[in-house]
Amino acid sequence: MPIIEARITTAEPDRYLRQFRKHATAMASPRAHTMRMHGTNPIARGEVRLRVDATDTRTTIHFDPWGSCTISADKDLLVVRITATDDLALQQIRDTITRDLDRFGRGALTADWREADDAGTTAGEAVR
Repeated sequence: MPIIEARITTAEPDRYLRQFRKHATAMASPRAHTMRMHGTNPIARGEVRLRVDATDTRTTIHFDPWGSCTISADKDLLVVRITATDDLALQQIRDTITRDLDRFGRGALTADWREADDAGTTAGEAVR
């Protein structure tokens, strides 16, 4: 299973975590399929089901059957970790999350995706 991670320095990690949680929860609802922004992608067509698990410091978005994305907030850091079933699923989740990061941060949040392993260790080489 491919895994990538981005560590994003920001003064407001809690704010972005809440925004991701709210957006993911809205997209996971039955009404989400009528939302225009995501109207033509696999999520909106019902090929992928979203489920959200959340705490105050961590949100996991399950993109069934593709994989999941866990976003956690620390003091000045937003950590975004994607685990996928294959490379195509990884790309789909990464592209979705990257678009949301860009929109939520108004261009101020840049994800430098890096390969990671099951133990939570990130490798030095960036993933494009």
